[in-house]
Amino acid sequence: MFIGVFIGYINPGITDFWQRFESGTTNIPLAIGLIVMMYPPLAKVKYEELGKVFSNRKILSISLLLNWIVGPILMFILGIIFLQNYPEYMYGIIMIGLARCIAMVLVWNHLAKGSSEYAAGLVALNSIFQVLFFSFYAYILLQYFQDGLVYQPQMPLRILQLEKLPIAFSSILEYHL
Repeated sequence: MFIGVFIGYINPGITDFWQRFESGTTNIPLAIGLIVMMYPPLAKVKYEELGKVFSNRKILSISLLLNWIVGPILMFILGIIFLQNYPEYMYGIIMIGLARCIAMVLVWNHLAKGSSEYAAGLVALNSIFQVLFFSFYAYILLQYFQDGLVYQPQMPLRILQLEKLPIAFSSILEYHL
């Protein structure tokens, strides 16, 4: 990361070079890098054993509780407490609390020699929840809850128009895959 920041600092025009490799909102070298990064952990999964993962209600419940209740609320509270004078950063930290980085979860689990089956199963479950509930949670946390707090948003949000909904879902998928 340091090398990338350094190269960008000494050669600001490098962004034009990398933008030539984009298709829509997807950077092709980045997408290839994510696939290369996720392939080794996913290649070790014994997919026939995923049924065990989904039959373990305790693990599924804990994962959903941490990822969809504790994480987003914690990031919301941290954003309101520490970043209320910087709404762009506050919105960013709240959205990071909602958007788990799927590729890194797989890689960290692989490096820690964790269960590939549990990692793949829980990532799949949370990916489905992310596609279905990200927009709803983002609206609730970024607009609805803030209206009742002392902090008044300086960047008003609007619910997505219906014609933009498929674009929002594809952007979420492209960002996290």
